[in-house]
Amino acid sequence: MDCQHLVFSQEQSQKRIEKALRVIPSKVLKKVLFFALYLLGARLHAISSLIGMPAESGKTTLSRVMKDGISALQDRRQAVKVFELQASPPQAQQASVLLEDDYCIITFGDMDHQIKIPQDHRVHIRSVLLSLLKANLLSIHTVSSTLGITAAHCRELSAKLEKNDVTNVLVDKREGQKHDFRVDLSVKTELIQNFAARAITGHSISSQALTDTINDAQKTTISARTIRWHMNKLGLMKIKKSLPKLVETLKKTSDNAH
Repeated sequence: MDCQHLVFSQEQSQKRIEKALRVIPSKVLKKVLFFALYLLGARLHAISSLIGMPAESGKTTLSRVMKDGISALQDRRQAVKVFELQASPPQAQQASVLLEDDYCIITFGDMDHQIKIPQDHRVHIRSVLLSLLKANLLSIHTVSSTLGITAAHCRELSAKLEKNDVTNVLVDKREGQKHDFRVDLSVKTELIQNFAARAITGHSISSQALTDTINDAQKTTISARTIRWHMNKLGLMKIKKSLPKLVETLKKTSDNAH
C-alpha cells in the first residue's frame, strides 16, 4: 500500500487522537498505531520515535499480534472490568487542545467555551494545561505533546505544581549561555530538513520527536530544550502551517505548467 500521495494534517491528527483517547487507553492506542505504521512499511526505529514507544516494546507487540491476533493489542495488565470502565465515554465535560494561528486554544465541550492563549506565553499555557491535567480534563499525551516535553517530565511538573507556586515550578530561572552551544551547522541542517519533511507529511514536529531524530542521525546528545530554543530562533514554528500549503501550491503550479 503506497501512502506517499496522501496529505496528512497534523491538526486533524491531534483532534482525532484526542477523541480516540477518550475511549481507548493511551497504551492500547500506541500499539494500534505502531502496528498500523508497521503494516504500511515504515521502519521500526522511525515508528518508535514517532509513537514514543521503545523499539523493543514495539517488536514485542508485533510478535504478539502476529501470534495471538488483535486481542494482543489490549493491555493485559489491566482487568477486563477496568478496561471496560476506561472505554466508556466520560460523563464529565472534557477539554481539547489545538495549536492554531500562534495561539494555544483550549476548548471545553463546544466552540462556545474556549480559552485562547498566545503561544509565546509559555508559563501561562503550562499552568493552565497542567491544571487541566490534574483535573482529568486533559490526557497526559495531549499535555506533554502540546508542551513539547516527555510524559514523565509532564507528570513531574504536575506533581511539583500541586505543592508549589507557579513561579517556583514553571518559570525558568536558569541563566547562562544561550548561543549556539553544541549546535553546529550540520545539526541545524538536520533540524530544518526534518522539520520541513515532517511538517509537509503531517508527522509530529514536537521538539522531542525532532530531538530523537537528530540525535540518532548526528550521534549527539542534544536536549529537547536546546532544539526547542533553536526552532524558535530559526522561526520554524511560524511556518509549520504555511509550509505544507506552499508545497501544495507549487505542485499545482508545476502541474499546470506542463
